[in-house]
Amino acid sequence: MKSEYDTLLDNYQEIQLLGSINGVLYWDMNTYMPPAAVEHRAKQFQYISQKVHSLIINPEMGVLIEKCDKDSSLNDLQKRNIELLRRTYDERTILPPELVGKLAAQSNKTLEIWKKAKGKSDFQMVLPDLEKLFSLNVKSTTLLAESKGKDDPFDALIDSRDKGFGVKNLTKLFDEVKSFLVPFIKKCEESEVKPDRSFLNRIVSRSNQVQMVEKLAKFLEYDFYSEKAVGNIAEVEHPLTIGGGFKDVRVTVKYHEKNVLSAFLAGAHECGHAIHSIQGKEEWFNQPIYRMSSPSFGESQSRFLENVIASSEEFWSYYYPLFQKDTAGVFNDISMEEFFFALNAVTPGFIRIQADEVNYILHVIIRFEIERDLFAGKIEVKDLPQIWNEKYKEFLGVDVPNDTLGVMQDLHWFSQYYGYFFGYGIGDLISSQLTATMSKDLSDWKTSLQNGKFTPIRQWLETNVHQRGGTLDCLDMVKEITGEELTPKYHVKYLEKKFSSLYHL
Repeated sequence: MKSEYDTLLDNYQEIQLLGSINGVLYWDMNTYMPPAAVEHRAKQFQYISQKVHSLIINPEMGVLIEKCDKDSSLNDLQKRNIELLRRTYDERTILPPELVGKLAAQSNKTLEIWKKAKGKSDFQMVLPDLEKLFSLNVKSTTLLAESKGKDDPFDALIDSRDKGFGVKNLTKLFDEVKSFLVPFIKKCEESEVKPDRSFLNRIVSRSNQVQMVEKLAKFLEYDFYSEKAVGNIAEVEHPLTIGGGFKDVRVTVKYHEKNVLSAFLAGAHECGHAIHSIQGKEEWFNQPIYRMSSPSFGESQSRFLENVIASSEEFWSYYYPLFQKDTAGVFNDISMEEFFFALNAVTPGFIRIQADEVNYILHVIIRFEIERDLFAGKIEVKDLPQIWNEKYKEFLGVDVPNDTLGVMQDLHWFSQYYGYFFGYGIGDLISSQLTATMSKDLSDWKTSLQNGKFTPIRQWLETNVHQRGGTLDCLDMVKEITGEELTPKYHVKYLEKKFSSLYHL
Protein backbone atom coordinates (compact mmCIF):
# COMPACT_ATOMS: atom_id res chain seq x y z
CA MET A 1 0.00 0.00 0.00
CA LYS A 2 1.33 3.40 -1.00
CA SER A 3 2.22 5.89 1.69
CA GLU A 4 0.69 9.37 1.77
CA TYR A 5 4.05 10.72 0.56
CA ASP A 6 4.14 8.43 -2.50
CA THR A 7 0.53 9.27 -3.33
CA LEU A 8 1.34 12.95 -3.08
CA LEU A 9 4.26 12.59 -5.51
CA ASP A 10 2.03 10.62 -7.90
CA ASN A 11 -0.38 13.54 -7.92
CA TYR A 12 2.50 15.95 -8.46
CA GLN A 13 3.68 13.94 -11.49
CA GLU A 14 0.35 14.59 -13.21
CA ILE A 15 0.80 18.30 -12.55
CA GLN A 16 4.32 18.11 -13.99
CA LEU A 17 3.04 16.28 -17.07
CA LEU A 18 0.46 18.95 -17.79
CA GLY A 19 3.13 21.60 -17.25
CA SER A 20 5.36 19.97 -19.83
CA ILE A 21 2.49 19.88 -22.34
CA ASN A 22 1.95 23.56 -21.65
CA GLY A 23 5.66 24.17 -22.32
CA VAL A 24 5.52 22.49 -25.73
CA LEU A 25 2.43 24.51 -26.67
CA TYR A 26 4.16 27.69 -25.52
CA TRP A 27 7.27 26.88 -27.56
CA ASP A 28 5.14 26.19 -30.61
CA MET A 29 3.23 29.44 -30.15
CA ASN A 30 6.46 31.43 -30.05
CA THR A 31 8.09 29.69 -33.00
CA TYR A 32 5.92 28.07 -35.67
CA MET A 33 2.26 28.44 -34.75
CA PRO A 34 0.07 29.95 -37.52
CA PRO A 35 -1.21 33.45 -36.61
CA ALA A 36 -4.82 32.37 -37.03
CA ALA A 37 -4.45 29.81 -34.24
CA VAL A 38 -4.09 32.42 -31.47
CA GLU A 39 -7.67 32.29 -30.19
CA HIS A 40 -7.77 28.51 -29.98
CA ARG A 41 -4.33 28.34 -28.39
CA ALA A 42 -5.56 30.74 -25.70
CA LYS A 43 -8.37 28.27 -24.96
CA GLN A 44 -5.86 25.43 -24.73
CA PHE A 45 -3.74 27.37 -22.25
CA GLN A 46 -6.82 28.30 -20.27
CA TYR A 47 -7.90 24.64 -20.07
CA ILE A 48 -4.48 23.39 -18.95
CA SER A 49 -4.07 26.16 -16.39
CA GLN A 50 -7.47 25.48 -14.88
CA LYS A 51 -6.80 21.75 -14.86
CA VAL A 52 -3.45 22.17 -13.11
CA HIS A 53 -5.01 24.59 -10.65
CA SER A 54 -7.81 22.16 -9.83
CA LEU A 55 -5.29 19.37 -9.19
CA ILE A 56 -3.23 21.56 -6.88
CA ILE A 57 -6.18 22.84 -4.83
CA ASN A 58 -7.87 19.44 -4.64
CA PRO A 59 -8.80 18.92 -0.96
CA GLU A 60 -7.10 15.54 -1.14
CA MET A 61 -3.83 17.36 -1.80
CA GLY A 62 -4.29 19.41 1.36
CA VAL A 63 -5.08 16.32 3.43
CA LEU A 64 -2.02 14.48 2.12
CA ILE A 65 0.24 17.47 2.84
CA GLU A 66 -1.11 17.68 6.39
CA LYS A 67 -0.46 13.97 6.98
CA CYS A 68 3.04 14.19 5.51
CA ASP A 69 3.80 17.18 7.72
CA LYS A 70 3.21 14.92 10.72
CA ASP A 71 5.18 11.95 9.31
CA SER A 72 8.38 11.75 11.37
CA SER A 73 9.80 9.01 9.13
CA LEU A 74 10.43 11.39 6.20
CA ASN A 75 14.02 12.40 5.50
CA ASP A 76 15.18 15.98 4.89
CA LEU A 77 14.73 15.86 1.11
CA GLN A 78 11.23 14.45 1.45
CA LYS A 79 10.39 17.16 3.99
CA ARG A 80 11.66 19.79 1.54
CA ASN A 81 9.37 18.39 -1.14
CA ILE A 82 6.45 18.71 1.25
CA GLU A 83 7.48 22.26 2.14
CA LEU A 84 7.56 23.30 -1.52
CA LEU A 85 4.23 21.60 -2.26
CA ARG A 86 2.63 23.31 0.73
CA ARG A 87 3.74 26.71 -0.53
CA THR A 88 2.17 26.01 -3.91
CA TYR A 89 -0.98 24.63 -2.34
CA ASP A 90 -1.38 27.54 0.07
CA GLU A 91 -0.85 30.15 -2.63
CA ARG A 92 -3.09 28.44 -5.18
CA THR A 93 -6.00 27.73 -2.87
CA ILE A 94 -6.61 31.45 -2.50
CA LEU A 95 -7.08 31.88 -6.28
CA PRO A 96 -10.45 31.04 -7.85
CA PRO A 97 -10.06 28.62 -10.81
CA GLU A 98 -11.93 31.05 -13.04
CA LEU A 99 -9.36 33.77 -12.32
CA VAL A 100 -6.47 31.38 -13.06
CA GLY A 101 -8.03 30.46 -16.40
CA LYS A 102 -8.63 34.09 -17.33
CA LEU A 103 -5.05 34.98 -16.46
CA ALA A 104 -3.65 32.22 -18.69
CA ALA A 105 -5.90 33.09 -21.62
CA GLN A 106 -5.39 36.85 -21.36
CA SER A 107 -1.64 36.44 -20.90
CA ASN A 108 -1.20 34.52 -24.12
CA LYS A 109 -3.62 36.71 -26.07
CA THR A 110 -1.79 39.85 -24.94
CA LEU A 111 1.55 38.30 -25.87
CA GLU A 112 0.41 37.71 -29.45
CA ILE A 113 -0.94 41.24 -29.80
CA TRP A 114 2.32 42.58 -28.34
CA LYS A 115 4.29 40.90 -31.12
CA LYS A 116 2.29 42.79 -33.74
CA ALA A 117 2.25 46.05 -31.76
CA LYS A 118 6.01 45.89 -31.26
CA GLY A 119 6.55 45.47 -34.98
CA LYS A 120 4.46 48.59 -35.62
CA SER A 121 5.77 50.50 -32.57
CA ASP A 122 2.16 51.05 -31.56
CA PHE A 123 1.65 50.80 -27.79
CA GLN A 124 -1.99 51.86 -28.13
CA MET A 125 -2.62 48.71 -30.15
CA VAL A 126 -1.83 46.46 -27.16
CA LEU A 127 -2.93 48.84 -24.37
CA PRO A 128 -6.53 47.56 -23.92
CA ASP A 129 -5.40 43.96 -23.50
CA LEU A 130 -2.44 44.96 -21.34
CA GLU A 131 -4.81 46.81 -19.01
CA LYS A 132 -6.99 43.70 -18.76
CA LEU A 133 -3.96 41.54 -18.04
CA PHE A 134 -2.61 43.87 -15.38
CA SER A 135 -6.05 44.15 -13.77
CA LEU A 136 -6.20 40.36 -13.48
CA ASN A 137 -2.72 40.34 -11.96
CA VAL A 138 -3.77 42.95 -9.41
CA LYS A 139 -6.68 40.74 -8.40
CA SER A 140 -4.48 37.69 -7.96
CA THR A 141 -1.65 39.50 -6.13
CA THR A 142 -4.12 41.26 -3.82
CA LEU A 143 -5.46 37.87 -2.78
CA LEU A 144 -1.88 36.66 -2.39
CA ALA A 145 -0.98 39.63 -0.18
CA GLU A 146 -4.00 39.03 2.04
CA SER A 147 -3.03 35.38 2.51
CA LYS A 148 0.55 36.33 3.42
CA GLY A 149 -0.51 39.13 5.76
CA LYS A 150 1.23 41.75 3.63
CA ASP A 151 -0.03 45.23 2.77
CA ASP A 152 1.85 45.44 -0.53
CA PRO A 153 0.70 43.11 -3.36
CA PHE A 154 4.01 43.61 -5.18
CA ASP A 155 5.93 42.56 -2.06
CA ALA A 156 3.76 39.45 -1.84
CA LEU A 157 4.34 38.69 -5.53
CA ILE A 158 8.12 38.98 -5.14
CA ASP A 159 8.08 36.68 -2.11
CA SER A 160 5.95 34.21 -4.05
CA ARG A 161 8.30 34.29 -7.04
CA ASP A 162 11.46 34.12 -4.95
CA LYS A 163 11.09 33.24 -1.28
CA GLY A 164 13.07 35.54 0.98
CA PHE A 165 13.14 38.54 -1.32
CA GLY A 166 10.95 41.62 -0.98
CA VAL A 167 10.82 45.29 -1.85
CA LYS A 168 12.96 46.24 1.18
CA ASN A 169 15.98 43.96 0.68
CA LEU A 170 15.91 44.36 -3.12
CA THR A 171 15.93 48.13 -2.78
CA LYS A 172 18.87 47.91 -0.39
CA LEU A 173 20.90 45.63 -2.69
CA PHE A 174 20.14 47.71 -5.79
CA ASP A 175 20.95 50.98 -4.00
CA GLU A 176 24.36 49.60 -3.00
CA VAL A 177 25.13 48.65 -6.59
CA LYS A 178 23.79 51.95 -7.91
CA SER A 179 26.07 53.93 -5.59
CA PHE A 180 29.04 52.29 -7.30
CA LEU A 181 27.69 52.24 -10.85
CA VAL A 182 26.78 55.89 -11.34
CA PRO A 183 30.26 57.35 -10.68
CA PHE A 184 32.02 54.37 -12.28
CA ILE A 185 30.08 54.68 -15.53
CA LYS A 186 30.99 58.36 -15.59
CA LYS A 187 34.68 57.47 -15.21
CA CYS A 188 34.47 55.03 -18.13
CA GLU A 189 32.71 57.57 -20.32
CA GLU A 190 35.26 60.26 -19.50
CA SER A 191 38.24 58.01 -20.17
CA GLU A 192 40.47 59.04 -23.06
CA VAL A 193 40.53 55.40 -24.14
CA LYS A 194 37.60 54.91 -26.52
CA PRO A 195 36.62 51.68 -28.25
CA ASP A 196 35.65 51.63 -31.92
CA ARG A 197 32.25 49.93 -32.12
CA SER A 198 31.34 50.84 -35.69
CA PHE A 199 32.28 47.43 -37.10
CA LEU A 200 29.76 45.66 -34.82
CA ASN A 201 26.99 46.85 -37.17
CA ARG A 202 28.46 44.98 -40.12
CA ILE A 203 25.92 42.72 -41.78
CA VAL A 204 26.14 39.02 -40.97
CA SER A 205 23.53 36.94 -42.75
CA ARG A 206 20.91 35.05 -40.82
CA SER A 207 22.23 31.71 -42.13
CA ASN A 208 25.72 32.52 -40.86
CA GLN A 209 24.32 33.60 -37.50
CA VAL A 210 22.41 30.33 -37.18
CA GLN A 211 25.68 28.47 -37.72
CA MET A 212 27.41 30.82 -35.27
CA VAL A 213 24.91 30.19 -32.46
CA GLU A 214 24.94 26.45 -33.08
CA LYS A 215 28.74 26.33 -32.83
CA LEU A 216 28.62 28.33 -29.61
CA ALA A 217 26.01 25.98 -28.15
CA LYS A 218 28.24 23.02 -28.98
CA PHE A 219 31.19 24.69 -27.26
CA LEU A 220 29.01 25.23 -24.18
CA GLU A 221 28.05 21.54 -24.34
CA TYR A 222 24.34 22.08 -24.94
CA ASP A 223 23.29 18.98 -26.88
CA PHE A 224 20.78 19.85 -29.63
CA TYR A 225 22.45 17.81 -32.37
CA SER A 226 23.28 14.22 -31.34
CA GLU A 227 21.09 11.13 -31.45
CA LYS A 228 20.45 11.70 -27.75
CA ALA A 229 19.82 15.44 -28.05
CA VAL A 230 17.97 17.10 -25.18
CA GLY A 231 17.06 20.33 -26.96
CA ASN A 232 16.99 22.42 -30.10
CA ILE A 233 17.49 26.03 -31.16
CA ALA A 234 14.76 28.11 -32.82
CA GLU A 235 14.10 31.79 -33.54
CA VAL A 236 11.55 33.90 -31.65
CA GLU A 237 10.75 37.58 -31.17
CA HIS A 238 12.26 37.62 -27.65
CA PRO A 239 14.87 35.01 -26.61
CA LEU A 240 13.84 32.55 -23.90
CA THR A 241 14.35 28.96 -22.80
CA ILE A 242 11.34 26.64 -22.71
CA GLY A 243 11.09 23.25 -21.01
CA GLY A 244 9.06 20.60 -22.79
CA GLY A 245 9.48 17.81 -20.27
CA PHE A 246 12.10 15.28 -19.22
CA LYS A 247 15.33 15.77 -21.24
CA ASP A 248 13.58 18.39 -23.36
CA VAL A 249 14.87 21.94 -22.84
CA ARG A 250 14.66 24.23 -25.86
CA VAL A 251 16.69 27.35 -26.55
CA THR A 252 15.47 30.28 -28.66
CA VAL A 253 17.20 33.41 -29.98
CA LYS A 254 16.47 36.39 -32.23
CA TYR A 255 18.75 37.12 -35.20
CA HIS A 256 19.57 40.71 -36.20
CA GLU A 257 21.66 41.00 -39.37
CA LYS A 258 23.19 44.31 -38.25
CA ASN A 259 23.82 43.23 -34.65
CA VAL A 260 25.57 39.89 -34.62
CA LEU A 261 26.39 40.04 -30.90
CA SER A 262 22.70 40.14 -29.98
CA ALA A 263 22.11 36.55 -31.08
CA PHE A 264 25.54 35.39 -29.92
CA LEU A 265 25.18 36.63 -26.35
CA ALA A 266 21.51 35.63 -26.20
CA GLY A 267 22.58 32.14 -27.26
CA ALA A 268 25.07 31.98 -24.39
CA HIS A 269 22.46 33.35 -21.97
CA GLU A 270 19.79 30.82 -22.93
CA CYS A 271 22.28 27.94 -22.93
CA GLY A 272 22.97 28.88 -19.31
CA HIS A 273 19.30 28.32 -18.48
CA ALA A 274 19.18 25.09 -20.47
CA ILE A 275 22.31 23.55 -18.94
CA HIS A 276 21.07 24.48 -15.46
CA SER A 277 17.88 22.51 -16.08
CA ILE A 278 19.45 19.57 -17.91
CA GLN A 279 22.10 18.98 -15.24
CA GLY A 280 19.59 18.48 -12.44
CA LYS A 281 19.48 15.07 -10.76
CA GLU A 282 17.42 12.79 -12.99
CA GLU A 283 15.97 10.84 -10.06
CA TRP A 284 14.46 14.09 -8.78
CA PHE A 285 12.73 15.05 -12.03
CA ASN A 286 9.15 14.45 -10.89
CA GLN A 287 9.77 16.04 -7.51
CA PRO A 288 9.56 19.71 -6.53
CA ILE A 289 13.25 19.72 -5.53
CA TYR A 290 14.40 18.94 -9.10
CA ARG A 291 14.88 22.57 -10.09
CA MET A 292 15.68 25.80 -8.31
CA SER A 293 12.33 27.56 -8.17
CA SER A 294 13.96 30.99 -8.09
CA PRO A 295 14.13 33.47 -10.97
CA SER A 296 17.13 35.16 -9.36
CA PHE A 297 19.15 31.98 -9.07
CA GLY A 298 18.06 30.84 -12.51
CA GLU A 299 19.23 34.10 -14.02
CA SER A 300 22.57 33.79 -12.25
CA GLN A 301 23.26 30.75 -14.42
CA SER A 302 22.31 32.44 -17.68
CA ARG A 303 24.20 35.63 -16.84
CA PHE A 304 27.23 33.54 -15.82
CA LEU A 305 27.51 32.00 -19.28
CA GLU A 306 26.70 35.27 -21.04
CA ASN A 307 29.15 37.45 -19.09
CA VAL A 308 31.72 35.55 -17.06
CA ILE A 309 32.27 33.06 -19.88
CA ALA A 310 31.16 34.44 -23.29
CA SER A 311 32.25 38.03 -22.61
CA SER A 312 35.61 37.19 -21.05
CA GLU A 313 39.05 37.80 -22.49
CA GLU A 314 40.02 34.17 -21.90
CA PHE A 315 37.06 32.94 -23.93
CA TRP A 316 37.71 35.28 -26.88
CA SER A 317 41.46 34.64 -26.95
CA TYR A 318 40.53 31.07 -27.91
CA TYR A 319 37.19 31.53 -29.64
CA TYR A 320 37.73 34.59 -31.84
CA PRO A 321 39.21 32.69 -34.87
CA LEU A 322 36.20 30.34 -34.74
CA PHE A 323 33.84 33.30 -34.56
CA GLN A 324 35.53 34.94 -37.54
CA LYS A 325 35.05 31.75 -39.54
CA ASP A 326 31.40 31.30 -38.51
CA THR A 327 30.63 34.90 -39.53
CA ALA A 328 32.10 34.31 -43.01
CA GLY A 329 35.16 36.49 -42.53
CA VAL A 330 33.19 39.70 -41.90
CA PHE A 331 35.55 40.55 -39.00
CA ASN A 332 38.81 39.25 -40.45
CA ASP A 333 40.32 42.75 -40.46
CA ILE A 334 39.51 43.31 -36.79
CA SER A 335 41.95 42.14 -34.12
CA MET A 336 40.80 40.16 -31.10
CA GLU A 337 41.75 43.05 -28.82
CA GLU A 338 39.67 45.53 -30.85
CA PHE A 339 36.71 43.16 -30.96
CA PHE A 340 36.89 42.35 -27.25
CA PHE A 341 36.94 46.03 -26.27
CA ALA A 342 34.03 46.80 -28.60
CA LEU A 343 31.99 43.90 -27.19
CA ASN A 344 32.57 45.12 -23.63
CA ALA A 345 32.28 48.86 -24.26
CA VAL A 346 30.42 50.78 -21.56
CA THR A 347 27.73 52.37 -23.68
CA PRO A 348 24.36 53.49 -22.29
CA GLY A 349 21.57 52.34 -24.62
CA PHE A 350 17.90 51.47 -24.94
CA ILE A 351 17.86 47.66 -24.98
CA ARG A 352 18.30 45.59 -21.81
CA ILE A 353 19.37 42.36 -23.48
CA GLN A 354 21.99 44.24 -25.49
CA ALA A 355 23.31 46.26 -22.55
CA ASP A 356 26.92 46.04 -21.42
CA GLU A 357 27.61 44.48 -18.05
CA VAL A 358 28.10 47.80 -16.27
CA ASN A 359 24.88 49.45 -17.44
CA TYR A 360 22.78 46.28 -17.32
CA ILE A 361 21.53 46.48 -13.74
CA LEU A 362 20.30 50.04 -14.33
CA HIS A 363 17.91 48.61 -16.93
CA VAL A 364 16.69 46.15 -14.30
CA ILE A 365 16.30 48.80 -11.60
CA ILE A 366 14.18 50.92 -13.96
CA ARG A 367 11.77 48.04 -14.47
CA PHE A 368 11.75 47.15 -10.77
CA GLU A 369 10.82 50.71 -9.78
CA ILE A 370 8.12 50.99 -12.45
CA GLU A 371 6.54 47.69 -11.36
CA ARG A 372 6.68 48.78 -7.75
CA ASP A 373 4.85 52.02 -8.52
CA LEU A 374 2.42 50.30 -10.88
CA PHE A 375 1.24 47.84 -8.24
CA ALA A 376 1.15 50.62 -5.64
CA GLY A 377 -1.28 52.53 -7.87
CA LYS A 378 1.08 55.49 -8.24
CA ILE A 379 1.05 55.17 -12.04
CA GLU A 380 -1.38 53.66 -14.55
CA VAL A 381 -0.79 51.25 -17.40
CA LYS A 382 -1.52 53.94 -19.98
CA ASP A 383 1.33 56.04 -18.53
CA LEU A 384 3.98 53.33 -19.00
CA PRO A 385 5.64 54.76 -22.15
CA GLN A 386 6.02 58.21 -20.61
CA ILE A 387 7.34 56.92 -17.27
CA TRP A 388 9.66 54.52 -19.07
CA ASN A 389 11.16 57.24 -21.25
CA GLU A 390 11.61 59.60 -18.31
CA LYS A 391 13.50 56.98 -16.29
CA TYR A 392 15.75 56.07 -19.22
CA LYS A 393 16.67 59.72 -19.54
CA GLU A 394 17.31 59.99 -15.78
CA PHE A 395 19.23 56.71 -15.29
CA LEU A 396 21.01 56.26 -18.60
CA GLY A 397 20.92 59.70 -20.19
CA VAL A 398 19.31 58.44 -23.40
CA ASP A 399 16.24 59.63 -25.29
CA VAL A 400 14.08 56.63 -26.22
CA PRO A 401 13.08 57.10 -29.88
CA ASN A 402 10.00 54.83 -29.96
CA ASP A 403 8.05 52.27 -27.92
CA THR A 404 9.57 49.29 -29.76
CA LEU A 405 12.94 50.27 -28.31
CA GLY A 406 11.23 51.35 -25.11
CA VAL A 407 8.41 49.90 -23.07
CA MET A 408 7.59 47.16 -25.60
CA GLN A 409 11.09 45.69 -25.88
CA ASP A 410 10.53 42.93 -23.29
CA LEU A 411 7.75 40.35 -23.33
CA HIS A 412 7.40 40.10 -19.54
CA TRP A 413 4.63 42.62 -18.80
CA PHE A 414 2.74 41.43 -21.88
CA SER A 415 2.89 37.83 -20.68
CA GLN A 416 2.91 36.14 -17.27
CA TYR A 417 6.14 37.49 -15.81
CA TYR A 418 5.22 40.26 -13.40
CA GLY A 419 7.56 40.51 -10.41
CA TYR A 420 10.33 38.82 -12.39
CA PHE A 421 12.70 41.53 -13.63
CA PHE A 422 14.54 41.94 -10.33
CA GLY A 423 15.90 38.42 -10.82
CA TYR A 424 18.10 39.51 -13.71
CA GLY A 425 19.91 42.05 -11.54
CA ILE A 426 20.16 39.78 -8.52
CA GLY A 427 21.33 37.08 -10.92
CA ASP A 428 24.37 39.21 -11.73
CA LEU A 429 25.22 39.53 -8.03
CA ILE A 430 24.88 35.79 -7.46
CA SER A 431 26.88 35.00 -10.59
CA SER A 432 29.84 37.06 -9.42
CA GLN A 433 29.71 35.57 -5.92
CA LEU A 434 29.60 32.03 -7.34
CA THR A 435 32.51 32.86 -9.64
CA ALA A 436 34.60 33.92 -6.64
CA THR A 437 33.87 30.56 -5.01
CA MET A 438 34.59 28.63 -8.21
CA SER A 439 37.94 30.43 -8.47
CA LYS A 440 38.92 28.95 -5.10
CA ASP A 441 37.82 25.41 -6.02
CA LEU A 442 38.91 25.51 -9.66
CA SER A 443 41.85 27.88 -9.72
CA ASP A 444 42.78 27.13 -13.34
CA TRP A 445 39.30 27.59 -14.89
CA LYS A 446 40.45 30.63 -16.85
CA THR A 447 43.36 28.69 -18.30
CA SER A 448 40.98 25.89 -19.29
CA LEU A 449 38.75 28.39 -21.05
CA GLN A 450 41.75 29.92 -22.79
CA ASN A 451 42.60 26.45 -24.07
CA GLY A 452 39.09 25.91 -25.40
CA LYS A 453 37.92 23.61 -22.61
CA PHE A 454 34.56 24.39 -21.03
CA THR A 455 34.05 20.93 -19.50
CA PRO A 456 35.73 21.60 -16.11
CA ILE A 457 33.55 24.67 -15.61
CA ARG A 458 30.37 22.84 -16.60
CA GLN A 459 31.24 19.97 -14.28
CA TRP A 460 31.89 22.36 -11.37
CA LEU A 461 28.47 23.92 -11.95
CA GLU A 462 26.85 20.50 -12.15
CA THR A 463 28.37 19.26 -8.88
CA ASN A 464 28.30 22.44 -6.81
CA VAL A 465 25.23 24.23 -8.14
CA HIS A 466 22.89 22.45 -10.54
CA GLN A 467 22.52 19.15 -8.70
CA ARG A 468 21.45 20.93 -5.55
CA GLY A 469 18.18 21.68 -7.32
CA GLY A 470 15.63 23.39 -5.10
CA THR A 471 16.82 21.90 -1.83
CA LEU A 472 17.20 25.43 -0.42
CA ASP A 473 15.67 28.82 -1.12
CA CYS A 474 17.79 31.24 -3.12
CA LEU A 475 19.42 33.25 -0.34
CA ASP A 476 20.10 30.12 1.69
CA MET A 477 21.52 28.41 -1.40
CA VAL A 478 23.95 31.28 -2.02
CA LYS A 479 25.17 31.05 1.57
CA GLU A 480 25.45 27.25 1.40
CA ILE A 481 27.58 27.32 -1.77
CA THR A 482 29.71 30.41 -1.08
CA GLY A 483 29.80 30.49 2.71
CA GLU A 484 28.50 34.09 2.77
CA GLU A 485 25.25 35.99 2.67
CA LEU A 486 24.42 37.48 -0.72
CA THR A 487 26.46 40.67 -1.12
CA PRO A 488 27.10 43.08 -4.01
CA LYS A 489 30.81 43.32 -3.17
CA TYR A 490 31.88 40.52 -5.52
CA HIS A 491 30.01 41.97 -8.46
CA VAL A 492 31.40 45.44 -7.78
CA LYS A 493 34.93 43.99 -7.55
CA TYR A 494 34.42 42.01 -10.77
CA LEU A 495 33.19 45.03 -12.73
CA GLU A 496 35.82 47.36 -11.31
CA LYS A 497 38.70 45.02 -12.16
CA LYS A 498 37.55 44.13 -15.68
CA PHE A 499 36.49 47.57 -16.86
CA SER A 500 39.21 49.57 -15.11
CA SER A 501 41.67 47.49 -17.12
CA LEU A 502 39.81 48.11 -20.38
CA TYR A 503 39.47 51.86 -19.84
CA HIS A 504 42.88 52.35 -18.14
CA LEU A 505 41.26 53.84 -15.04
